This record gives sequence, C-alpha cells and structure tokens, in this order.
Amino acid sequence: MSRTSWKVMMITPFRLSALLVLLCLTGFPVGEKQFAAAEDGTQDYIIRGDGDLVDNGYGGDPGVFSGVNTFSRSLVRQLPVDRGWTYNSPIDKSIKNMFQSSKLRLEYLHWSIEGPDNVLLSSPILGVPDPTQPTTVFDRETGVPRGNGVALQYNDRSMDTNGMRGVLEFALPEGSLEWNVWGLFKNESNRPTDSIYALQNNADPDDDLSVVVNFKKDGVLAANTNVFDVNYTVNMNTEMVGTGVNYILDPFLPGDGFHMQPLFGFRVISLRERLSQVGIDSGDGLAVGRTSVIESKVENRVFGPSIGARAEYKNSRFSIGAEPKFTFGFNRNTNQVATEQLFVATDPRIVTVDKNNEFSPTFQLSVYAKLNVNEHLRCFVGYDFLFIGQISRAYNVIDYNESPTSGEEATGTRVRQDNSDFTADGITAGIELVW
Repeated sequence: MSRTSWKVMMITPFRLSALLVLLCLTGFPVGEKQFAAAEDGTQDYIIRGDGDLVDNGYGGDPGVFSGVNTFSRSLVRQLPVDRGWTYNSPIDKSIKNMFQSSKLRLEYLHWSIEGPDNVLLSSPILGVPDPTQPTTVFDRETGVPRGNGVALQYNDRSMDTNGMRGVLEFALPEGSLEWNVWGLFKNESNRPTDSIYALQNNADPDDDLSVVVNFKKDGVLAANTNVFDVNYTVNMNTEMVGTGVNYILDPFLPGDGFHMQPLFGFRVISLRERLSQVGIDSGDGLAVGRTSVIESKVENRVFGPSIGARAEYKNSRFSIGAEPKFTFGFNRNTNQVATEQLFVATDPRIVTVDKNNEFSPTFQLSVYAKLNVNEHLRCFVGYDFLFIGQISRAYNVIDYNESPTSGEEATGTRVRQDNSDFTADGITAGIELVW
C-alpha cells in the first residue's frame, strides 16, 4: 500500500463525520420563527426548535439522538401600550362621551330679597294707638316719667344683594343631567336711629326722644316699656345658598325651532338670618345703666322633589326660553332668641330654641335670551323669580313678653313660631361654554 493511500484512509472518517453533522443540521429546521394572534389582540412570536407544541406537550420528530431531549421553544409576546385600566372600557367611553357634549354656565345674580315690611320691634303699648309716634313713657321700675319715646318700625322691603350661580350639564341617553350650585352674598340691613337721638342735642329739652321697647305681661297687653335714652342699634343680615339636580328630557324633534322639554329633579335651599338689637340706657339716675341685647336667629332648610319644563325657541344665532319649576318642599327650621340684661343689669343671658317641620311649596320661574357667539361660547341675560312658602324670619320670631310670676321676668321674652311667605327676584347675566 502506497503512502498516499494510507493518508486517504486516515482522513476519510473525519470528513465523513463532518458531512453527517452538516446533513443533520440542514435537514432539520432550528430556530424557525412563527407568530399568531392571541385572543386579546396581542401577537405571539414563537421560535420553534426540534418539536411542536401539541396538547400542552411537544410532539413530532424526537430529535437526532434517541433518548436525549433536544426540544427548544421561545415565546415572545408584544403587548399594546398601557393607557390606563379604563381605556376603551364601557366606563371610559361613557365618561368621554358625557364630557364631549357637556355645558358649563357661569352667572352673575343681582337679586332683591323681600325684607321687613313695617314690622314693629316691640309689642303694642296699652292705651297708645300708634307707638311709633312720640308718647310719654315711664320708667319700668319706678314708674317715674322719662320724657317722650317712640317704638321702632322696621321697613326694608327690598334688600338688594349680589350672588353667583354655576350650572354643569351632561348629555345622557334620552336627555341630560344638570347640576346647579348658587349663593347670594350676605345682605346687611339696619334701622337707622340717628334722627331720633339727634333731637337731644338741641336747646329745647321738651322734644328729646328715646327709643322704647314694650313688653306684654304674661301674654297680656300692658304699658311696660324699656327706655333707651343713649343709643339703640338694629342690624340684620340675610344669606341664601342652594343646589339641585335635574334630569331634562331631550326634545321630541331635534334641530332648530320651538321645543318643550319636561324635567324633574331634587333641590335644596338654605335661608339664614340674624337680627341684633342693642340698646343703651343710662338709668337717668333712677337705676344702674345697662346695655340690653335682644338677638334672634333663624335657619330654614327647604328640600324636596321638583317638576317643571323648559320651553325654548332656538336657531343658529340665538335662543329664547322660559323654565317654570315647582318643588314639593319641606322646611326644617331652627329658630333661636337670646336676651341679656333685658330688664336690669343683673339679668343673665337666656337662650330659647324652637324647631319645626313645615310644608313649604316652592316655585321658580326663569326666562332668558342667549346669543351664540361661536360654536363653543354663548352669552345670555335673564330674569328669575323665586317664591318659598312658610319661611321663618328673624324679625317675626321674637315674643316681647315679661313673666313676673315666674320669678325670672326675663324668661318671658322667648322664641315663637311665626312663618310667612318669602320672595326674591332679579336679573342674571353670564356665559355658557359648550364642549
């Protein structure tokens, strides 16, 4: 055997082994990538090796070498961008649609509140037809005459005040939901007495006047007056706030023209008032001087379901409308009267409280005119009238009375139940933003 033949025989086995390995690698696909759509819309990228996944296991060709596990498999999932847990959910779509067709109204209110109408801040005086005219008065303790005096009559029928109102309206199926919040700034009213005490500074002492407050005795009319010869002040403040929710049905025919939309909802109104009367008596040498206080407070909370309608004519440039609304209201009121140094300087502070529940029907009428500035902005002016029945007022809940038989005379002046009708009206102006 030649040397060349021997070399061929020695090299050939290594070449044959390399050839077999090459054939095996080219005959079986390794690392083949496939992808499939998952149920949630993502994509699964599958890199498959020697076997396929069959029934939660690998099947197919067992591999090159018997008894040796050569399976390989990689899974890569491409997920969408995380946009929040409500993205494209029913809740997200409802909120998005609601805000895309919402309206916001901001209004300035200039209203006039009904105030006291010739209210006597005293009980009538026995034997005196008109206690608001000068009449001879006597010291309550000694019975000595103390000149002329007048009882105060409080008259401030129209108490003007300002306020704000905000209304947010969302579109809903078959209608819209409206939420409103409004409030009137605190109105301050007073009964001037400067003209009464000014007469004390002239040269004629016979025309000097004092303010007097008369009291019944155990509920019986009497001439029983407190005389305040130095000063007497009367101050009252009133404030109102309210809120409500209404569901307004869509018009039967959409588009321009005249529409009538029924509405129903629920509303709450709060009316609070405080009246303070402070008188200073020198005693005129007959008794110890004192500063007497009579203070009354009321809080009315009216609430109940509402029904009404919105009648409106509109076109592309403007709209005019009216909205009457009636509320089956119930008034839970709390009334309070407090006195201090009422008859003498040693009288303590005495507070009486009364709580009542009343049926308080409420009616409101709003008329308005809107001008469409552009697609998203409207300007409007309007007028509102509000009526509330069975309301407590601070100047009506005081019982001017003395209880001489009780041992504590000042306890006779206490709170009483006295309700009356209330009205407020005025103009409004503002803007409406449309999304």
